Amino acid sequence: MKKRLVISALGKLLLLEAVMMLPALGVSLGYGDGDTVSFLISIGIMLAVSLPVIKFVKSDDQQMYMREGLAVAGLGWVLLSAFGALPMTVYGACDYVSAFFEITSGFTTTGATVFTEIEALPHGILFWRSFTHWIGGMGVLVFTTALLPTIGGRGGYLARAESPGPSFSKLAPKLGDSAKILYLIYTILTVLQAIALLIAGMPLFDAFIHAFGTAGTGGFSNRNLSIAAYDSVAIDIIISVFMLLFGLNFALFFKLITRDFKGIIKNEEARVYVGLAVISILLIAVDLIKVYGDFPTALRYSMFQVPTVMSTTGFATADFNLWPTFSKSLMLILMLFGSCAGSTAGGLKIVRVIMLFKLASREIRHAFQPRKVHVIKMEGKSLPEDSLSQVGVFFFTYIVILIFGALAVSLDGRDVVTSFTASLACLSNIGPGLGDVGPMGNFTDFSAPVKMVLSFIMLAGRLEIFPILILFHPAAWKRS
Repeated sequence: MKKRLVISALGKLLLLEAVMMLPALGVSLGYGDGDTVSFLISIGIMLAVSLPVIKFVKSDDQQMYMREGLAVAGLGWVLLSAFGALPMTVYGACDYVSAFFEITSGFTTTGATVFTEIEALPHGILFWRSFTHWIGGMGVLVFTTALLPTIGGRGGYLARAESPGPSFSKLAPKLGDSAKILYLIYTILTVLQAIALLIAGMPLFDAFIHAFGTAGTGGFSNRNLSIAAYDSVAIDIIISVFMLLFGLNFALFFKLITRDFKGIIKNEEARVYVGLAVISILLIAVDLIKVYGDFPTALRYSMFQVPTVMSTTGFATADFNLWPTFSKSLMLILMLFGSCAGSTAGGLKIVRVIMLFKLASREIRHAFQPRKVHVIKMEGKSLPEDSLSQVGVFFFTYIVILIFGALAVSLDGRDVVTSFTASLACLSNIGPGLGDVGPMGNFTDFSAPVKMVLSFIMLAGRLEIFPILILFHPAAWKRS
């Protein structure tokens, strides 16, 4: 492990976070809610730590390999969350552990919250809280690769370490160009949604808060009742459409721009994602007729809650904690599956689910035809065996962490439903679960140790598990 290279990269990430906090400082100054000093102190602390590291910790060897990339990804997100929690703590909105949980939830685009009176928070804090969604959605390190190419000799290992899916692909020959293309698409979609929400009647500040939450598939709202506070069909539809869009692989938007329509149609993951969303919306809508009395009303709430769960955004227009068992069961399955690889969403990812189903199907066919070679294909291309093996290992590790998290929450005296869904909501970066952590609940009453466990589970889910696990492996820290 090239420790000096890792520390130097972390110093640059911390400096970048101080810069990213400036818009929230501007909002705080504009509204004058009394949280300006907390941002000034926090930025000062980050500069005091990052600038000496950048100046004095240098590495002669600038070649960054996978081990360093994983370490920077894992430690980087922990560091950003640790310092990103300072404004809330200095302002006195909550204790440090709760603030760390909240900002970790923000950067990982989870949307789980410890606040019961969100509307009582100052505008600057609310903006920073939601802006972390937007930053974390596309990835802090991808953002860094786009703007700070000198962070390491091989930025590709940073992007691979935090890429949301089983593989990483570049849109342009240079990784920095790929990152800039992604962020351009990301920014344009965010602005378009904010404009659409403004037209639908949402206030300017609220429009950007919810655009950040949708783009990052995070789900923080500045209203206690989330999207339900607006009671607007137009707003529901706009956010539903954009949640589904942000759940797609961003490479598809690039194909759209380059008019590669054939590539979009051939994308198996996208077809399954859209098909699963449509089928789930219809099934849950039919099941909800018994709750809402008519199909149009049931369809309205189903059309919002299915995308919010599939995209792992976590906004709410209804308390699905009170829905029939079939609807809640299907929602749990969608929480586990998540959206597409290469999106801002969490969960297992649809492509992994497809691969796991095909792997299971092959094993069944192999039992009847043991001498035949069964090749698994996606979009007409054979999948290498090491990719299938990696997906199997990822799924196993995912379930182990899910169970560990559920057991940890249960030690807090929570019931089985709350314990399991709290762990799932954090690991899949969804936010709300069922039971005490349903759409109208929160994590405020959880003990400090459980909040810390769930915070690291959120980080593991956002970083595809291994960049966090490697931090606890002694071999990772041995000299190269």
